[in-house]
Amino acid sequence: MDRTDSSRRFPERRNHASREQLLARVRAEFQELPSLRLTRGQAQRLFGLRADICDRVLATLVGNQTLCRDYEDRYRMHDDDAWRRNVQVRAS
Repeated sequence: MDRTDSSRRFPERRNHASREQLLARVRAEFQELPSLRLTRGQAQRLFGLRADICDRVLATLVGNQTLCRDYEDRYRMHDDDAWRRNVQVRAS
């Protein structure tokens, strides 16, 4: 066995299909509840995830602009117009 080929020595541990299913599940929750705003801890509890996995899922969804973090450090849909209207009303 060639020692330089790390793919043979260290098999891939991640299951890409289950990662995509998890991303789809989290995305669907935010899409079904458009005004949903969660802290990282709330998201971790709601989705039943370990902290490190929750961080990666949220970072991925922020990175692809599905979610964003608001001024209160809560995650919400990136294009949440209801949230914007609420902030504008408070500012007036």
